[in-house]
Amino acid sequence: MSTPTDAPNPSPAGDRTALARDLVAEWERQQEVYIAYRENRFALMVDLVELVARPADLGRPLRVLDLACGPGSATKRVLARFPDAEVVAIDLDPLLVELGRLDQAEATTGPTWLVGDLRDPAWVTQLPHTEYDAVISTTALHWLTGAELSDLYATVHGLLTPGGVFLNGDYLPARRPSGRVAELATEVGRMREERALTAGAQAWETWWERVRAVPELASEVAAHDAALGQRRENQAPSRAFHLEALREAGFSDVDLVWHDLTEGLVCALA
Repeated sequence: MSTPTDAPNPSPAGDRTALARDLVAEWERQQEVYIAYRENRFALMVDLVELVARPADLGRPLRVLDLACGPGSATKRVLARFPDAEVVAIDLDPLLVELGRLDQAEATTGPTWLVGDLRDPAWVTQLPHTEYDAVISTTALHWLTGAELSDLYATVHGLLTPGGVFLNGDYLPARRPSGRVAELATEVGRMREERALTAGAQAWETWWERVRAVPELASEVAAHDAALGQRRENQAPSRAFHLEALREAGFSDVDLVWHDLTEGLVCALA
């Protein structure tokens, strides 16, 4: 495992900032190809952070940790609701972190961007705070194995303030999907993807092809390839596994609070 490092300083060139904003906007549309009601999930996440963490009662800025943040989709929505929050965003991919940092470079209170591997226990040593009111993650943790998830959840529990909240919006398949209902759900997912692509959204592969063709991002693409190496298969732990692993990690109350086809949002209280 690589040791977490600070993300490289971005170039101040305006064209890189404009390029990043364009690519992040396309990333958002690309993600909606596969998660049709992604915005609803984000809205519920931010509502839960507001309700559980109660920023107005803290006496200090709200602290939020965004795990496997990508280009900062969840971070951006948290800061839109809570512009004074202290948000830390960490991801293994230096390219996505760089795009996120450039995209949000002009924010009044920008997040702290970090590059780190959540599979390496050393990632926590890089964090600027030892406690957070909310820890969030979206569309990312399905890449971790069951054992890696269990270790991560134990770490997250230790990072939360008493009564803090962990929210994971992700691909959360049923334990053993089968039968006609499962087939229908799969078909609905395909129909949604086709509609989004027909409307002009890019597929995952197309977005990455465009990024790799941009000369200005050559060094970031090389860093991406070095950090991720050969991409592992989607591990796809079941919804039941996530819920049980969170309970075993010490969370007092755990439940699925939003679900659409294979996408879900798990809420866990410390």
